[in-house]
Amino acid sequence: MARKIPVLGRVLGAPALYAMAYGEIGGSLYYALGITAVYAVTLTPVIFLVAGFLFALAAAAYAEGGATIPEPGGAAAFSRRAFNDLVGFVAGWAAILDYIIGIALAALFVPHYLAGALGDVHKFSNGEATAIAVALVLAMTAARVVRRTEAYEFAIVLAALDLVVQAGLAVFGLVLFFDWQALQAQVDIGVMPTWSSLAFSLPIAMIAFTGLEKIASTAAEARDPTKTLPDSIRSSVLTTIIVYAAVATAAVSAFPSQPDPSAPGGATSGLTTTWLNAPMLGLANVVGGHYGPSVADVLQAMVGFTAVALLLMAISTSFSGFTRLALAMAERRELPSRFGRRSRRALLPASGFITVGVLAALFLIVGYVYGPDQEVLTLASLYSYGILIAFMLACASIVWLRIAEPEMPRPFRMHGNLTVAGRSLPMPAVLGAALAFVAWVICLGTHPGARVVGTLWMLAGLGLYTVVRIRAGLPLMERVEVSGPPAPEILEGPSTAIVVPLERHDAIAEEVMATACRLAAERGATVVGVSAIMIPVRYPLDDPRPEREEEVAAAQRMAHALADDYEVPYIGLATRTRSPGRTIVDAVIEHNADLIVIGSPAKRRVARSREEAFFGRTVDFVLRKAPCRVIVTHFPPGAELEEIQTDEQEAQPAHG
Repeated sequence: MARKIPVLGRVLGAPALYAMAYGEIGGSLYYALGITAVYAVTLTPVIFLVAGFLFALAAAAYAEGGATIPEPGGAAAFSRRAFNDLVGFVAGWAAILDYIIGIALAALFVPHYLAGALGDVHKFSNGEATAIAVALVLAMTAARVVRRTEAYEFAIVLAALDLVVQAGLAVFGLVLFFDWQALQAQVDIGVMPTWSSLAFSLPIAMIAFTGLEKIASTAAEARDPTKTLPDSIRSSVLTTIIVYAAVATAAVSAFPSQPDPSAPGGATSGLTTTWLNAPMLGLANVVGGHYGPSVADVLQAMVGFTAVALLLMAISTSFSGFTRLALAMAERRELPSRFGRRSRRALLPASGFITVGVLAALFLIVGYVYGPDQEVLTLASLYSYGILIAFMLACASIVWLRIAEPEMPRPFRMHGNLTVAGRSLPMPAVLGAALAFVAWVICLGTHPGARVVGTLWMLAGLGLYTVVRIRAGLPLMERVEVSGPPAPEILEGPSTAIVVPLERHDAIAEEVMATACRLAAERGATVVGVSAIMIPVRYPLDDPRPEREEEVAAAQRMAHALADDYEVPYIGLATRTRSPGRTIVDAVIEHNADLIVIGSPAKRRVARSREEAFFGRTVDFVLRKAPCRVIVTHFPPGAELEEIQTDEQEAQPAHG
């Protein structure tokens, strides 16, 4: 049954946002640890701390920006508001690249962790892992197109499990293997690691810190985003940096480095060779092996299955993050309009899911064809290229908004402000923009794949943006605004019941019912679906109307099914009446409802007033007589199925 979902409701509280943030950031450790260690060797914990410091500065900017501009888009939304749509597009297009690469990287490591959980981490070659990753991405694409996913409760449980697993490995690894003097003996900067590999490792380490764009893109779905977004971002970032540093220290302690002039970093270890494709499994193996083979097997299985679940969750949320961002950009004429057409089976445009899935699969295939042994490195460097642009523009946007719009309401302000010429400048954002730019220059100088492919990606995006703007007849830098959601006082707050008039099972009924269910899920309300069987006054109320009764039954079946999907209580009412409007108002009074959600199709009407001609007699009556708020969705011609003649004009309207 097709169901059109018009908007995304505010359903995410602080626990779900924190879980999503930690899950997104923490999940990248499962592949970032080994990649970074190849180049930073024993200094991997230090590189993680430096990258984490830059990430924390960017997180402060995202926290302030997300609270100030609670709309999807992340860095793209901040840049659009601070500068113009062209700069916003650059930030958004860089973030789109990161979503694609994030999906590809996560999918590429799933086979290795799954095999390791089952006892053989070396089961798949690079080619086999790539083939499995491509198949996984395409399967996930099909799944997301067919049906929406809402796994917020599962994300909370999974994030908690991941935190326990990572923190547990860190603690046991440090207790068993940490030796400060041994670590010092393995470091000879310029040799182990070399200066070039150390510079190379910093941009690579940025793949360990993902998730800010995804969390910022959920601003439109967060309950009280002015508070929950900053809180979830700050707490998850702090947790992640501490855990990352501890895990990396435990890993380099458990796998001592040995000099190897042929290695990129001048040294190798078991972490960068045997366990490169599943570094957390390697740490689990040595920690568990200290207590015996059986403990090692159990711990390895637990870590492996946790990694697979978290990586799959990261892929799914990247699909959603890409599509939310593409939708916001399409609505502002930055991407083709097809990305702004919502799917009737999903909350977001199907074109977004298909596009990101196909592009991620193509990046996997092309990366393997042109460098089977360098595929992960190429993908990681491309991710760094995009995320550093996004971080740089996000920080710069917050700084410029402080200068250009000092009076803008800011529910959350980052700490560390300096007053200059009457303007309060956020020094963390200033420093973050500068450091992100320096890291991006290092990325360009040390990563040829990012320098070439990343630049081509940005040029292709600018070409697409130019074509879209020219076709829309808009200047390249003009800021395009879109209409916002219904007023907050209507959408938010507790509720008892929401009344939905249901004429028949058509596109209008599906959309208004979906809206009511979404609001009911947010507010803990019951949905009351009212279907009026109109009986003109010249006929008795019990006059048989079999065709109309079947239409009403079909509408009620649709409403029951949709309410079950949203897990909200539903009461169905089918009433024979002389006045549908009076029936709706009576249902409001009977069930103590405080909101009506009603659809109004556009069509030619014989009416007694301008309002009645626009809305129709029933909607006009409800607007005048309802003792509660009313949300009216006015549909364009052709949105509804063929109307049933009810002879309502022959009835005597009740205005009581």
